[in-house]
Amino acid sequence: MDASDKKIIYYLLKDGRTPQRKIASSLGISTQALNYRMSKLIDEGILRKFVLRVHPNFYGRRNGFAAFIGDCKYDGEVTLKFHCLEKINLYEFDGNGLEEVETKIESAMKVLGEPIMKYIPPARNDDINIGSLDTKILDILRKDPRIKLSDIAQALDVPYMTAKRRLDLMKSKGLASVIPVVDLSKSDIVIFSIFTTKFGILNPVLVDYSLFVVSGEENGLFLCYSDNLSNAKAAITRIREIDPEAEVMIIYEYEFYV
Repeated sequence: MDASDKKIIYYLLKDGRTPQRKIASSLGISTQALNYRMSKLIDEGILRKFVLRVHPNFYGRRNGFAAFIGDCKYDGEVTLKFHCLEKINLYEFDGNGLEEVETKIESAMKVLGEPIMKYIPPARNDDINIGSLDTKILDILRKDPRIKLSDIAQALDVPYMTAKRRLDLMKSKGLASVIPVVDLSKSDIVIFSIFTTKFGILNPVLVDYSLFVVSGEENGLFLCYSDNLSNAKAAITRIREIDPEAEVMIIYEYEFYV
């Protein structure tokens, strides 16, 4: 992988629906050159697939995270898994309410032991009047996460701008996002997660690195990107200067379950 390949992956990790024309323009290459590079990343197994992540809040559900130390991996009901080099495995659980989330975490604890980190974000009230059109848009995206918006509008027989407004609103609220699954063993990019109790201070520091953020008033969980280990180390050093108690985990494998 060269610098351009890394930037392609970065743009896709930030937003898996970023149009190829926009990526090509940002890189200063033709769309044909970008198509070739993306096809090569797919053929080489680096870019494995795209998945639609729907936040549990979209369905009126709650979610929570827990990280465990050890070689044992958990095969119970989770919505995402991050496996880390430090023998730390981070999982997301969801449920119809706080009690069900707690119960699922307790089930994992019976297999994995006490978590080194447990975080259940406060309930959100996004107040966006989710309707049947939103559900239909997401149903289409599950089948083809990078389908053109014009094709979504045509399939649902709605104006293009109507489909765009609803999808943009869901994305802006963090309720729906398309994420590429990258085989990190075949690339030299670094993805790391950070749990901090100083979210407000670290958030502006990590804005250029963050791919995925979960936060409350003070606590926060960041999923971050770096194009190489040296830059990742520099970022982590700066983080630890601000919050020495921050939990930092270098991810070598991840999976989203939809």
